[in-house]
Amino acid sequence: MDAVRIISRPWYWLAGKIFSVWARPSVQPDDPAELLAGQDARVCYVLETGGLADTLALDRVCKAHGLPSPSGELDFCGVHERSSVVVMRRKSGFIFRKPRVAGSARLQRIVDAAVATDDSELLLIPVAIYWGRSPDKQRSWFKLLFSEDWDVMGRTRKFFATLVHGRNTLLRISHPLPLSTIVNEGLEPGVAFRKLSRILRVHFRQRRTATVGPDLSHRGSLVNQVLLDPRVQRLIESESGDNRALLERTTHKARKYALEIAANISYPNIRMVERFLHRLWHRIYDGIVLNNVDNLRDVAKDCEVIYVPCHRSHIDYLLMGYILYNEGLSIPHTAAGINLNMPVIGPILRRGGAFFLRRTFKGNRLYAAVFNAYLNQILSRGYPIEYFVEGGRSRTGRLLPPKAGMLAMTVDSWLRNPKRPLVFIPVYFGYEKLIEGDSFIRELSGAEKKKETLLGLIRSIKSLRENFGKVYVNIGEPIRIEPILEKCKPDWRDESREADDKPEWVTGIVDELGARIMGGINSAAAVTPISLLATVLLSTPKQTIGEMELHRQLKLSIDLLKRFRYSDSVTIPDLSPGEIVDHGERLGVISRTAHPLGDVVHMAERDAVLMTYFRNNVNHLFAVPAAIACCFIQGRRLHHTELRRLVRLIYPFMKRELFVKWQFEDIDAVTDAAIEALLDLEILTRDGECLVRPPTGSARAYQLLMLGQIMVPMLQRFYLAIALLVKNGSGTLTRTKLETLCQKSAQRLSMIYGLNSPDFFDKALFQDFVTALREQDVLRRNMAGFLEFDDDLENIGVDARLVLGEEIRHSILSLTLDTPGVERL
Repeated sequence: MDAVRIISRPWYWLAGKIFSVWARPSVQPDDPAELLAGQDARVCYVLETGGLADTLALDRVCKAHGLPSPSGELDFCGVHERSSVVVMRRKSGFIFRKPRVAGSARLQRIVDAAVATDDSELLLIPVAIYWGRSPDKQRSWFKLLFSEDWDVMGRTRKFFATLVHGRNTLLRISHPLPLSTIVNEGLEPGVAFRKLSRILRVHFRQRRTATVGPDLSHRGSLVNQVLLDPRVQRLIESESGDNRALLERTTHKARKYALEIAANISYPNIRMVERFLHRLWHRIYDGIVLNNVDNLRDVAKDCEVIYVPCHRSHIDYLLMGYILYNEGLSIPHTAAGINLNMPVIGPILRRGGAFFLRRTFKGNRLYAAVFNAYLNQILSRGYPIEYFVEGGRSRTGRLLPPKAGMLAMTVDSWLRNPKRPLVFIPVYFGYEKLIEGDSFIRELSGAEKKKETLLGLIRSIKSLRENFGKVYVNIGEPIRIEPILEKCKPDWRDESREADDKPEWVTGIVDELGARIMGGINSAAAVTPISLLATVLLSTPKQTIGEMELHRQLKLSIDLLKRFRYSDSVTIPDLSPGEIVDHGERLGVISRTAHPLGDVVHMAERDAVLMTYFRNNVNHLFAVPAAIACCFIQGRRLHHTELRRLVRLIYPFMKRELFVKWQFEDIDAVTDAAIEALLDLEILTRDGECLVRPPTGSARAYQLLMLGQIMVPMLQRFYLAIALLVKNGSGTLTRTKLETLCQKSAQRLSMIYGLNSPDFFDKALFQDFVTALREQDVLRRNMAGFLEFDDDLENIGVDARLVLGEEIRHSILSLTLDTPGVERL
């Protein structure tokens, strides 16, 4: 019996008035009336679960947005109903109430009448109501007990849920489903009713999964399914043979692995952690800025979602889940290193969705099989997953090369059972200050990475007294796996495979996917006030600049980013140069010295070293225009064709170091677009087929020089590596020896001539450089393991003279004064 039927209209009116005193449900979408724009048919609302409170909440929202009332009578095809509400799941009985097995009788009457008459339209509008699940609300400990989950609430629990969550409720109205789409298929009434009921049940299940999270109340059964996986069973049998005792021990070991790995999601735990994080973020951050979130909602309902953020800080784990929860989306299973499974913290993370993995699976086939089976289980059950494809946190602010492990396991698991489309969501985290900043600098300088411990965590709490500015979270464009498969392996659906076999072609798919993910993260970059300040001040010799010059360079940087758009998903601060400088002073990253001719702004050396991290976050956005500006450091005039050639020369190294998104064949067009932007900004001019820089000593020439300095550190490393190769000669250095020489030489160069920043002599940068040279066949490895080259390498060195100042070249060559052949560079 409907809630409206058991009470009279006056009592329903009175209940509505009382309900409105404390109930303030929030609604999605913001303007649900748009869903019915242009529709003239009658309306019937479909609720997932019934009850007077749900009906009153819906009635209130409908009145507020000018929608037809759910309490109004429904006359349709000769059927007269007391209200315009259908309930899909309800309980029957008065005292001992149990979920009703049969479907909605009202819906069946409506479908029967529609099939019999077939001359009228009715719009069925699914409405999902979640008590205690509204975004941007805090919850007390008592309220957590009555928050939404997967159970159908009884009358007592619904009463308390309504009482404590009246102003903390999310009501989601979906697009109307025309009843005619089912009736016009010519089905029998019973078949039409069952089909419509199934469609609605699936819709509500997907909505609840996307909002509350999947039903994870059976961790034990999930672990059992992992142990029953055929690959795990075969390995257990192969390691045990006919020894029954060994079989039991091996099975126990596999179960122990599964329990070590598996998440144990607890919604009360999630809600309590969310409340704690809400307070923490407001304590240490000025705010969390979320952009492009619409990219999530469209895919979360219909696709298997894998979140793949960049990895800047341990805060990333917590921040991603917090944002998804507050956006009304399901908490993902998050891959976390086993180092975080420490006392106290580990269980909290596990109950919040973390599943733990060891740093290496090498030599442990059983562990690898169990982990693969677990990943396959959570994928096949439709749970969202989050992991960091870089493998670890970036210590320099640049993206790290993608690790193939998790990506390969994900793709392989999905290919075995492709139920739903698989979509990867790149996510960019942009911080203005890092809690781990000092430890990153120490580790880059050679200090050993400290193991995470509970005591270390307690000691780090004192740093939370600082102000860390804002956090920017940008959602990138979804990356679907199927178009990549169609491009790289058009017949992938026809491939047959053995149970334990991973096709060789999957490696190519994973490489392409990894490259697209890194490109997607960079394409969603958030330019912060701090990254702009870092970019400008680190381009000056002593990290010092006059205030007016700083304002002009900040304005140039912002204008350049707007004219030379890297991506529509890139966000730029809507602040004036003066506001950016004030923000930097407030966070303590810059300071000001008064002077009669104008204030001087500078960074202390320690702050400057830390700021290299935030400059590197956005270097890829400036890379091509800055490379063009570099070409005018030595000369004032360059032919357009020569300028293109020089950019092409350095682009492969730029792309590998910064994960710039364009392909090599497109770089000429990109160079032309950057040139046009620089012409618009009047820091270059055109003279026929030549580009000309402003006159020496002019403000515009200084701005062009400052812009070019962004790419100078990369070109210095470029030139240094070539000088060392030529110094030692072809066939005399191994790759390892070359990389070590490069690192030590760069470190000495940094100590003597520039900012002593470990970021400049990071060994990984030289590893990438050598890899790029080998990919272009400029360097080759002979049978003895030594690197060989020919005159092409020296020609590259000659070209480098055009984009590096004489002082820098001599500084580099001074490290190799005793080297025959160096003078040719």
